[in-house]
Amino acid sequence: MKIRAEEWDESILDVEDYRVERALQRGALDALRRARRCGTDFVIREHGQVKSLRPQEAAPYEKSMLENLERLNRKIAELDGPSPNALSLNEKAES
Repeated sequence: MKIRAEEWDESILDVEDYRVERALQRGALDALRRARRCGTDFVIREHGQVKSLRPQEAAPYEKSMLENLERLNRKIAELDGPSPNALSLNEKAES
């Protein structure tokens, strides 16, 4: 059996896909902060390798997560925005 892999970009994603990714990002950020609060390690997978980070080592990863969260929020706001041809409530199309 041959596996067929295709390259794809974000153009195939819709607003729900971004919301799911945002929820996952929030969960990871929450887990990182809990690990810091409890003084435990935070485990990640980077470049195919599992790494255990001490609370003081996690700051760059937290910064990256926050930046990604901002990007996702912007993308969701962009996709949730009103469509140029959409009608508002009680608005009538011009004939």
